[in-house]
Order: sequence, then C-alpha cells, then structure tokens
Amino acid sequence: MALSTRPPHRTVDRIAQILEIAAREPSGATLTEIASRLEAPVSSIQSLINGLVAASFLDERDKRFMLGPTPYVLNLIAGRTPVRTLRHADIELLSDLTERTIVLGIAVGSRVVYIDHIERGNTPVAFAATTHVLRPLLRTSTGRCLLAFSDRRDVFSYLRSVGPDEQPYVDGFIHEMDEIRASGMAISAGYMLPERYAVAVPVIEDGRLVAAVAAVGLKDEMEDKLEVTGQILRRQLLAWSKQGAR
Repeated sequence: MALSTRPPHRTVDRIAQILEIAAREPSGATLTEIASRLEAPVSSIQSLINGLVAASFLDERDKRFMLGPTPYVLNLIAGRTPVRTLRHADIELLSDLTERTIVLGIAVGSRVVYIDHIERGNTPVAFAATTHVLRPLLRTSTGRCLLAFSDRRDVFSYLRSVGPDEQPYVDGFIHEMDEIRASGMAISAGYMLPERYAVAVPVIEDGRLVAAVAAVGLKDEMEDKLEVTGQILRRQLLAWSKQGAR
C-alpha cells in the first residue's frame, strides 16, 4: 500500500501538486493559473514546469499545460495497476450481494482515493469517485481499514501528524485498531457525514495489502447490519482469492 509517513520534500511536493493540477484540468492550466493555485511566484514555478515539459511529464498546448505521456508510459513499463484482482463487474456483484453502494479505495500518500464504485440508493459517491478527490484516512471506512493493516510504525507516525479535522478520531482508532485487524472489518459510523455509515474490508494480493472495498449506506439502513454486510464482503473476496487468476 502507498501509505506514506516519510518527511515531505518541498520541491517534490510542489512538482506533485503541479502534476495533479494538470491532470485535473481537461484543457490544461496556464502558468499563471498554476502559480496562483500554489500561491507561489510565477518565476519559481516556471523552472519546474520547463523541466516537466522537457521530460514529457507535461505537455504544452497554446500556453496551457496538461499531463504528458511519461506517467502513462512508466505504468506500462512497470506493468502495474493499483488492483489486479477486482474488476468493475466484481464491484457490481458486491453491490448486488449487499444491496449497497460500493467503493474501492487505495492509499495515495496519506489519503484515500476511490478508483471504482457502484452507486446505489441514497448514498451518492460518484463525485468523489469520478473526480478522485483525496479523502481522509480516519474518517472513512476504507481509510481506517488501510491504516489498520499497515505497519504499526507507519500508523503511529501518521497519527502523530494528523490535522485538526482528523484529530478527534485518533484515540478511537487506536482503541479499535487491533479489533479491525482481528475482524478484518473497519467501520465509519457517521464520521464523514452524520447519516452515512460504511464498512470496509482489505483487498490482499500476493500477501500484500493493496486496497480496501467498502459498502456504504444511510444510518438507518446500515447501523444494525454493519457486521453482516462486512462478512458478505469478506466471504466474497476470500472466494475470489481462492480462485486465483480469473
């Protein structure tokens, strides 16, 4: 999993922010727009952008910068996808089995990004899933699941560094962490939105945690069914893992 607790690097952080801005803008962003979003001088951003264009991490068209081919090519070289064992059809089946919205999340740095979903009923997640908004670890069931199954040294390092939005959830998570690992299920009981409950289970590939999949619903739909729903997810994922390559 890509949970990161290493100290940040100012230049690397800025490059990552530039690439994300370019990736999120279909028509690209100008130098001025990028500098403004980063609250940085145009002169300091210009040199970074020049280097990124030279290495094809960015493309320039009509003075607008968009993501270039290099990130895509690097993934082709690595032959790597975030999750190999779950297809979109599998996410659909999990939604049918649980009768709930399903999200598949991975850790990116110290946040969660949804990379696939099936929306069902009155629990919309399409915006977060399709725009790949970064979600907090401690307030989402997927994040709590990913965090609980990480190396304890990384977990405690992360917990020491959380911002004010997650600070109220630190003590509760520490208390629940061993139970999450024992049960294989992590719960978010209204932590993101008061009426939204969710239960997540880990996705393991080749003995390594790569993602978490969660069933999401309203409080009155989920409150008494969190464990049952989590067990459905666990059983199906276990059955798929025993089948191997499908």
